Amino acid sequence: MANEVKNKVILHWNCRGLVEFPEVIRLHGSHIQEIYLKWNKLTTLPPWITELFNVTNLYMYGNRIEQLPVELGGMSQLTVLDLSANRLDLISACIGNLSNLKSLFLNDNFIERLPIELSQLNNLEILSVSGNQIVALPEWTGSLPRLRELYVDNNQLRELPNRLTIAPELTMISVCSNRLKYLPLNGFLSAPCIRFDANEYLNYVSYPLLFQLLSQLRTTVVRDREYLAFGCFKTHYDTNVLNTNIKLYIKMKRLHEINADVIIELPRQMLKIHEVHENVTCSLWELALRKVYTERYKHMLDVSVSPANVTILYKPLKNTKLDFTLSTSYTLYNLLTNGPTGICVNSQCQQPIFTEAWIIIGINRSAESIITIVLCCSRSCATAFAAHSSMTINLHWHSIN
Repeated sequence: MANEVKNKVILHWNCRGLVEFPEVIRLHGSHIQEIYLKWNKLTTLPPWITELFNVTNLYMYGNRIEQLPVELGGMSQLTVLDLSANRLDLISACIGNLSNLKSLFLNDNFIERLPIELSQLNNLEILSVSGNQIVALPEWTGSLPRLRELYVDNNQLRELPNRLTIAPELTMISVCSNRLKYLPLNGFLSAPCIRFDANEYLNYVSYPLLFQLLSQLRTTVVRDREYLAFGCFKTHYDTNVLNTNIKLYIKMKRLHEINADVIIELPRQMLKIHEVHENVTCSLWELALRKVYTERYKHMLDVSVSPANVTILYKPLKNTKLDFTLSTSYTLYNLLTNGPTGICVNSQCQQPIFTEAWIIIGINRSAESIITIVLCCSRSCATAFAAHSSMTINLHWHSIN
């Protein structure tokens, strides 16, 4: 073993029945750059692992590791860490110290949440936590500046962080086989490929996101919902949900051979909604959010039906930081940093929408079997959109909260 360590830079010791991390690597492997110890029987990593100063890739897939030593955080040179298929129920905070980490694989463990320390991984490009027990992703996931690929399949997610919509580098989001009730209503800044098959309670999609998804399919006509996502857009509804979110009852009977009405649930950011005909004044809370946001950012939505496409321009106008100390202001700060729930679809308006909107629900000619929801910032914008939209059918709805 010593001779093998001395003569190699990449060490492949997979499937050898090892029960301990071989100390021979410590004695003779200071030059080793990549270590593969997949499918062994290791239960932990040794504290001296931090002495392996040149190791950039560490693959521990398929062992029996339950806890990680704090010394692992000292391996700041690591760029790839694979701890998939182990017995972890917590992600050690020490991983947040791996400042050069680009790829983190934690699939098929027993993890329920992501610790805040992972938000320090400013070089992270790939985060894969599929096959765990995660109920919610933290909003800071969307603030990882270099994150390109996010895999959270086979978990218990009910929603996605709204801040993912303004993540600058995302190219892939995969959230298949979860319990999603809705996708973000806004379009995505980076227009990533989104895979969300087998979310049986996801029964609608927003107007801008629909066209973003259709543009990825390189077609403007989709008549089968399975093109977008297999196992989604059904008529049934998850009754085991919190009562705080706004829920809408939509009349669907005898429409396109659908014999059941549908209940949809709106994202938790939406606190008040109006129908097109409601001529009411927007709340001061919502107006304040819009004012503060537009003073700092230029966030535009460009919807083009032919070809189907969504473009969002997100450009900070000032390098200023918001300083909030009161609890109400902290809530305001979170809403602003997480990004708007949507942008008014009236191309002449482009107002950000946070907690209050005028809503139109219908069926679009580009996806005739999918319920589509439209957000407008005011009654006038909603009226203008309804008069010129490409929706073939406007659906009647009412709130059941």
